Amino acid sequence: MALVVLASQAGCTAGASSSEGSSTTDEDGVDADADDGDGDGDTSGDGNGDGDGDGDGDGDGDTGWQPPLDDVLRFNHVQLKGTHNSYHVEPPIVFSDQHRYTHQPLDVQLEDQGVRAFEIDVHRGSEGLEVYHIELIDEVSTCDTFEVCMQTIRGWSDTNRKHLPIVVWIEVKDDVGGGPINDLSVVDDELRAVFDEDRLYTPDDLQGSYADPRARLDAEGWPTLGEVRGKVIAVLLDSDRAGEYTDNFTTSAGKAMFANAPGDHYLDGWAAMTKINSPTADDAIAAAHAANLMIASNTCGADESDETCFAELAAGFANGSHFLKDDFPAPVPEREYFADFADGNPARCNEVTAPAECTSEALEDLDG
Repeated sequence: MALVVLASQAGCTAGASSSEGSSTTDEDGVDADADDGDGDGDTSGDGNGDGDGDGDGDGDGDTGWQPPLDDVLRFNHVQLKGTHNSYHVEPPIVFSDQHRYTHQPLDVQLEDQGVRAFEIDVHRGSEGLEVYHIELIDEVSTCDTFEVCMQTIRGWSDTNRKHLPIVVWIEVKDDVGGGPINDLSVVDDELRAVFDEDRLYTPDDLQGSYADPRARLDAEGWPTLGEVRGKVIAVLLDSDRAGEYTDNFTTSAGKAMFANAPGDHYLDGWAAMTKINSPTADDAIAAAHAANLMIASNTCGADESDETCFAELAAGFANGSHFLKDDFPAPVPEREYFADFADGNPARCNEVTAPAECTSEALEDLDG
């Protein structure tokens, strides 16, 4: 059982049913004029007025920043700041320098650090999926179960509906703790227990009316930001289990997660996401771009020098990996390095894939 600390104040104490039904950022006004939907703060609940002050009838409280290029920019035009082992807290006794880092709770990463990509390790526990790194050796977590981790993300998303997609990479680590996870549908089930169909963007959503996701990518490319904004996307990180999850590399139909495509399956009908650990692997990353996949890479590890970390982050920017996962998403006292997205927080325009009209201001405004 993981030791949990730094419990998040948003999402950890409320179940999915309460967080899903809340609209805490609707910014309802006090004028209860309910007859015209004119955006003046309708609070009567009769369905005519929107109650959010923006006059568009959607109830989302869009009184601030509005995304200006959501029908032009596509999801693969961005680079997102991510964290590696996103739940991780430095253990009381450190057996490896790789474990010398502590992340803030997931909602704090989202709100204050601009993180939009997570990596969550799951283990089978007595009452569902638990979250930690390695049993006994490195098991302190900010959210001790997968359900609580997902509720925390859902709670933040509920109150920040204009966010870029939040991508959750899920690694099944039953080899270093917990019972065997022989059926990956348990992960799908826990995801769907937290995220409604309209909040979880799945391979079926990417596929749309096409034969498979690859056919969509070949015909239209990745969805526009308008199609995926405010959603969560889950990816099975274990490439060695991609065949199992996709019915022997044949289909992703009905799945809650995308699967991490191995290099020899980039052009399979289900393939859309891949992870290439090193951001300096120029040829491998170029091959994934050529297949129009979205790519994750690790940048700085806790056991690496600042010099190495700066070089890896720069390589990740230049090579166009879409999700840059780091142990240090924000400054820490003992290091000069952190994953500084100085030209776009929480996201920047991808140097390889983005069109000229892309600007970081068009992607997301943390203060909007």
